[in-house]
This record gives sequence, C-alpha cells and structure tokens, in this order.
Amino acid sequence: MSDFKAIERDKDIGSNHSLLMKGLVPGIIYGKGTEPKKIALEDKILKKLMGTGSFYSTIIDLDVDGKKEKILPKQLQYHPVSDRLIHFDFLRVQENTKVNVEIPVEFLNQDKCPGLKKGGVLNTVRRLVELTCNANNIPSKLEFDLIESEIGDAVKISNIQLPEGVAPTISDRDFVIATLVPPTVEVETKAEETTEEGAAAEGGEEKSEDKKEETSDNKEENKESK
Repeated sequence: MSDFKAIERDKDIGSNHSLLMKGLVPGIIYGKGTEPKKIALEDKILKKLMGTGSFYSTIIDLDVDGKKEKILPKQLQYHPVSDRLIHFDFLRVQENTKVNVEIPVEFLNQDKCPGLKKGGVLNTVRRLVELTCNANNIPSKLEFDLIESEIGDAVKISNIQLPEGVAPTISDRDFVIATLVPPTVEVETKAEETTEEGAAAEGGEEKSEDKKEETSDNKEENKESK
C-alpha cells in the first residue's frame, strides 16, 4: 500500500472544527515510549481506508509532512448527532511491536460440506477472533475447511491453524467459533410436536376430571332416590 499523506497539527492550523469544515479529520498518533503526535487526514482518504474491510488489522504507511510513520488504526470517534467522523486514534508501530487485532474467519468448501448438504445450518459464534502478534505478521484472515464437517460438529480455535508467532488473546480455554446445527425447520417441528402432546395431555386430564364430576353427580342422585 502506498503512503497516505497527512499533516501535523500545530497552533497555526486552526481548531478541530475548522479542520472538519475543510474536509480534514483531526487525530493522534501514539505509541509506547514515543511522543504523541497530533495530525490531520483528509476525510476522503479515511473513508477509502475504512472501506477496505480490514481497516483495524492493516498496517498503514503515513507520510506526515515528509516523515514516514507506520500506524495501526485503533479507534474512530463519531459525532453523536450527525454520525460524522470527527477524530481518530492511530497506534505507532515497528515491525516487532506486539499488537492485538481482530481477524475475520472464512469457512471453506461450504458447498461441499456434508452437514450443510443434509440441511444443517452453520451457526457462527465469532465472526472475528482477537489475536496477538507482531505488527509485521498480521494475518489477513483465518480459514477453516468444512469439507468433512457434519451436523453436531463444533469448530474451535484449536481446529484452526494459526501462523507462527500468532496466538489468540483468550488463552485460558478452547473457545467455539462456529457450530453446525440441525435444520431450523426440524427444530421448530419438534417444538410444535411437544406443544401438541402437552395440549393433548391437558385435554385428557380435563376429560378425566369431567368423568369424575359426572360419577360424583350420579352417586348423589342415587342417594336422593333412595
């Protein structure tokens, strides 16, 4: 990716409001052991970067008034009423900087998956998985092959091969990413059958009560006739 030009903010450049009126978005670059730097970036450039689909997991090269900066987007702030982008935070990184990033999971061979062919449904528990890795080793996506998956199977983080030096931030358990569940229609049918059986049982109890009342009435009539 080519360098994107940004400008450093100083007292002479104007207020945040004036920057926004000029089509510039104010922001800050920060990093452990380095001085924060206030910058501004064109709104259209930010929107272009945000439209890539991997904004928060891509190292971006910035040219700030001729000085090169490698950054990782961390946070965007929007106006509470207009939803307009009004500020951003970028993390300054080096190649060996440890970063936490959320990476999408892609499921391969869905058209050939035995469980899906039988009518099963892929229930995605986590569309993104947070990983920790070096800034120069951020995977673009994680993959799992469904070629042998059946209904009832669960895809866990241990089932996904991670690149060397990449690890999930959740390390105390083997968490689920997706499950292959039975068809929704089948589940609904079973629920309906259970409801109908319950209603039938209630109906039987009511009939039984009616019979008891009739028997009791007959006994009373017999006593009176005697």
